[in-house]
Amino acid sequence: MKNKQKYLIVLMTLVMILQLVSSVIISPRAAAAPSSTDSIKTSISVPTGEISNRESVTLQINISGSAGAFTAANGDVKVTVPKDIVYDASDFTTKLAVPLPFKLENVTTDADNYILSFSVDTSLIDSNDAFNGIFQVKFGAPILTIGDAHHDTQTFTVAYAGKNDAVTVDVVKRNPIVRSVFDKWYKGDLDENSVAILNTKTPTNNRFQLVVNYRQAQLNDVVVSDTLPEGTSIIASNPISSITGDRMTVDNIRILKAKAFDADGTATSFEYVTDKFADKISYDASTRHFEVVLGDVAPTDTYFIEYALDVDDVNMSNQANTATFTASNMATITKVFPVKVSDYYGTSYVLSKSVDKQVINYDENTLTYTLKLALLDGADIPAGTVITDPLDSKIHVTSILDYDKTRFDIKAEDGKVTITTLADIVKDDSVQWSFQADVEKLKVGESLPNSAYMEVYNNTIQSNSVTTKKYDGRIEIVKADNFGKPVAGAEYQVKDSTGAVVFQGTTDADGKLMTSAMNLGTYTVTEIVAPEGYVLDSTPITVVVSDSDTTPIVTQTMNKLQTGSVELTKVDSADHKIVLDGAKFSLLNETGTVLQSDLTTGKDGKLVVSGLNPGKYSLVETAAPNGYVLDKTPVAFEIVKGANTTPVHVEKDNTLKTGSVELTKVDSVDHDIVLDGAVFSLLDETGAVLQEGLTTDADGKLVVADLKPGKYSLVETDAPEGYVLDKTPVAFEIVKGANTTPVRVEKDNTLKTGSVELTKVDSVNHDTVLEGAVFSLLDETGAVLQEGLTTDKDGKLVVADLKPGKYSLVETAAPEGYVLDETPVAFEIVKGANTEPVRVEKDNTLKTGSVELTKVDSANHDVVLEGAVFSLLDETGAVLQTGLKTDADGKLVISDLKPGTYRFVETAAPAGYVLDDSPVTFEILKGENSEPVRVEKENTMTPKPVPPLDPVNPVTPVDPVAPITPIDPNSPVKPVTPPAPVVPADVTPVQDSNLPLTGDELPLDFVGLGLLLIAMGSIFLYRTKKTR
Repeated sequence: MKNKQKYLIVLMTLVMILQLVSSVIISPRAAAAPSSTDSIKTSISVPTGEISNRESVTLQINISGSAGAFTAANGDVKVTVPKDIVYDASDFTTKLAVPLPFKLENVTTDADNYILSFSVDTSLIDSNDAFNGIFQVKFGAPILTIGDAHHDTQTFTVAYAGKNDAVTVDVVKRNPIVRSVFDKWYKGDLDENSVAILNTKTPTNNRFQLVVNYRQAQLNDVVVSDTLPEGTSIIASNPISSITGDRMTVDNIRILKAKAFDADGTATSFEYVTDKFADKISYDASTRHFEVVLGDVAPTDTYFIEYALDVDDVNMSNQANTATFTASNMATITKVFPVKVSDYYGTSYVLSKSVDKQVINYDENTLTYTLKLALLDGADIPAGTVITDPLDSKIHVTSILDYDKTRFDIKAEDGKVTITTLADIVKDDSVQWSFQADVEKLKVGESLPNSAYMEVYNNTIQSNSVTTKKYDGRIEIVKADNFGKPVAGAEYQVKDSTGAVVFQGTTDADGKLMTSAMNLGTYTVTEIVAPEGYVLDSTPITVVVSDSDTTPIVTQTMNKLQTGSVELTKVDSADHKIVLDGAKFSLLNETGTVLQSDLTTGKDGKLVVSGLNPGKYSLVETAAPNGYVLDKTPVAFEIVKGANTTPVHVEKDNTLKTGSVELTKVDSVDHDIVLDGAVFSLLDETGAVLQEGLTTDADGKLVVADLKPGKYSLVETDAPEGYVLDKTPVAFEIVKGANTTPVRVEKDNTLKTGSVELTKVDSVNHDTVLEGAVFSLLDETGAVLQEGLTTDKDGKLVVADLKPGKYSLVETAAPEGYVLDETPVAFEIVKGANTEPVRVEKDNTLKTGSVELTKVDSANHDVVLEGAVFSLLDETGAVLQTGLKTDADGKLVISDLKPGTYRFVETAAPAGYVLDDSPVTFEILKGENSEPVRVEKENTMTPKPVPPLDPVNPVTPVDPVAPITPIDPNSPVKPVTPPAPVVPADVTPVQDSNLPLTGDELPLDFVGLGLLLIAMGSIFLYRTKKTR
């Protein structure tokens, strides 16, 4: 029997484990969607499978992933394209059409590739959405001919969120171009069937050329015509800047002529010649037909007729562009070029799932699930798309809600719901499907997760997971009395958070009451009617119903016998009208046992203790009101049985704690200097004087004690000696309950300051005041306090606001014309004696000058004269100096002359010169005395006297002169001995005679004497010669 029980217990345990496991194991497809990037898949493909000459290459990129996988942290989608296979990189932008949430941010390069960066706007993808996006990159391939340098295979890559893919395709090359008489070329992109792809974004790129005479033959009467496809119109292509000639167009047509060819016969340079055929071009817009008459074309002429097509109808089907060539000496040639509109393909869409209830109560079993598929941007979601929703074994589909059966096929079988689209889903056509399920098998406390998925390009993308949990929302109320016995007949109400009554009932004989199932939320359980003989307890009981509740929430309540109460009023001992809150008490019974503690008086000073059974009690204060003295004297009272309709009233008073204030008087500049002798009055909040004559001590302190809580101020009535009185009140507050230490305040006083007045005067005449002297103010240590202090027109300089101490004024710049005197002018500002300025005086000595007189000869100023004696006179003529004598250099220098006007008067001339006492005036200018004043004085030499002449004897008559014998020219001539020089006679100077001056008249007696001397000299010479 015991073994059977053991086996039974083991079997039940296994069953319970299996049930538990089955509740958490779900279909692999229904697993919760990953929140990382693991589900993201990237793919890249070339739909044509290969690349041909001048073909339009399409790269198709697919990005997909489950709900929660797409965040900004994933970065950009990077697509690499080999440079070798791209004809024009501008195609990446001009031929691009990507759907949201993708956006081309930039195109960069490395050594071999173009790198296209596409951002993903993840704000468009909800965290609950599975996402699939497809976009295309288009570009034109270059000319690919057999034997060229282009690679035979090309590899393209895509990378996003750490997921990479690559595709390699073959390059199909053609034979070299055959040069013909007439051909039609397309300079845009071609598809795999060589159909011209018309670009709707940049129509000027849809450039056609009609090539005439590339074979270089003689052609006569050439006419070229072309009929444009229906749904298009002719526009001018962009001119090429490197081509010369007139770029004009006629009916949007240009004509180029080849100028040069390479060795292979390929045209290498061109010129525009449209102007030469301007009257030979015609276009009929109604028929979209144009004609160009070229006439005779020489073998050396090759023409290119060029135009572009604009797409008027983007829905146009494949069309033919037909051109015709005629010439009188050639057969007609027709060239047909098929065209189509560029087809851009890209799409992006999201899949999400929701459930109508995340939680259900223990008695609920019906859920509604909804699947939503929405196209974000781009091409339609194609018909045939399949969404699968695998179901947990506890989910039983009861009905599929109404849906459009022409567009969708929905099946619920084999433990899953399968939705297949029968028609394309277009943009802004968000579709959703709903079905109802029974979840009766879901047990209280269990959770039921569910998600859907879809297969996209070999990638399973998972929608968000929705979960439903079952809970027990009932409340069980259990009622008992003081002794734990069940109490029947207690009536209760249950209210929700809005106050609405959601349940009402009465406890049964077992004292129990079970509510109906409650929704999640907060409720209050309140007793509204007490059982007979019990006290009503209407205190609301808060109950929170949560999804974690697996059994009814049990609420224990109790009813007591009718009890009494006590009301204590706490009052101020001085004024019982002042009630005190915050006093704490303990309630003790008759034996002294503490029944309750921390009973606190309210704002009305009252403390009420209810629920007291009859008996003797006491209230003992454990904490006094804030600011009051604790009083532990018990307050005794008694609850008398049967007399409990009103509370017992008791009163307890407390005495206020007082505080104090400490004021410190300090110097306003240096708070370390404390000031004694300051006198204050104490005022209350109303301004009434409470105390007077409060004086700071040697420590600068003043203390007032026993102050009741309140606001006060200290007002200075007498300042410390030497300081300015400051009556500004020093406000402070004695805060109730914060009186263990004095309130500390500080009051500073400013020292009375003094001033100094300096007067600048002339050192000789103190009545002469001097403006413009500049001083610096220095303190006792020599530190400069102020600079640039300048005397005014009254010669005064005033410096105010000087604190007591020793100072000096030092002159830094003298008044104009005066000598700088840097001797400090010391003075002191005496503490307490500052009503009048300290007056000081500073004199300056005028700067002196000098004069240099040079004595020169009047006839030759280079001759300087020594020994001239002068006197120096001032402007009034007063003689200042005498006996001033010129030196060997003819100079006389006098220094230390004050500014003013002076003159020299000669008192003795140099030896041999005439005295000249005419004054030599000069001026010593104020402030211009760096160089001496230079003057010059000349003297005239005294004339020498002429001695008297001897009487002149009569002249003896001269004998007749014998004829001169001619001299033989060949005979030598004896030189004539020159006469001896005449020695001048010594002439004694005659006193008081003057030398003749220029312009004077010579006396006649001197003239006659001169003539006589000349005559005598001539006779003497004549006789001498004759004698010889």
